Amino acid sequence: MSDRASFDEASAQRLDRQYAAPALVAQRRRALDAMALHAGQTALDIGCGPGYLTLEMAQQVGTQGRVIAVDTSEPMLDIAHARCKGLAQIEFRLAEAAALPCPDESIDVAAAVQVYLFAADLDVVVHELARVLRPGARAVVIDTDWDSVVWHSSDRDRMERLLAVWMRRYANARVARLLPGALGRAGLKVTHADVIAVVELDPGDNTYSGSQAAELARYVVAKGGILPAEANAWKDDLLSLAARGEYFFSLNRYVFVASKPR
Repeated sequence: MSDRASFDEASAQRLDRQYAAPALVAQRRRALDAMALHAGQTALDIGCGPGYLTLEMAQQVGTQGRVIAVDTSEPMLDIAHARCKGLAQIEFRLAEAAALPCPDESIDVAAAVQVYLFAADLDVVVHELARVLRPGARAVVIDTDWDSVVWHSSDRDRMERLLAVWMRRYANARVARLLPGALGRAGLKVTHADVIAVVELDPGDNTYSGSQAAELARYVVAKGGILPAEANAWKDDLLSLAARGEYFFSLNRYVFVASKPR
């Protein structure tokens, strides 16, 4: 995986707050609808993060079901474990998407949300997903293509320069367009594809783009050689646009539902 494995406690706390943003709450609704979980099933949450989706999956499979939640970050798993305290049907495991801690053909429904853009080898992780699915089981994969971003800025050149650095954070920031082919090569049949458009007109702390702006500014300074003054000028510009009612952010996430042939 890419930077996801290196999330420290502060990063995990920031992501926890980000997952409460209305755009991501709506995304979880879409993911759960696509999974169509039933009581008693065994489900897998790949890259569970702070456990919001894990919690809702566990509620749907009930006490007779089971949810295996994996992540590469121990601080993230600590937050997820605390969020899901008391739900004995959840098992949390520190593991990579390329080496899932599940026997062959043991999972009824799997979810991988915002995970595969961190994968260095997409075919490896998707074949591993296919390995653990039972015949007839389904997988729901949701991921981003960062070329779809529209982030209004008064300085377009600066915006594009910062985004180019930000996209280095991911092993493949354009992974969504590659998923249909990778799923097919793994022997899975894509039965549905759709888009989740995140559109925001406010960069507040409780929005997805507002929290991403703060993270982007930190990242480009630490990893991309961008001067703090330039990153701060970019953030100040976003706030100025918002004050004038001119703020705009949009990003597409793509939903793929795939099944394993019987």
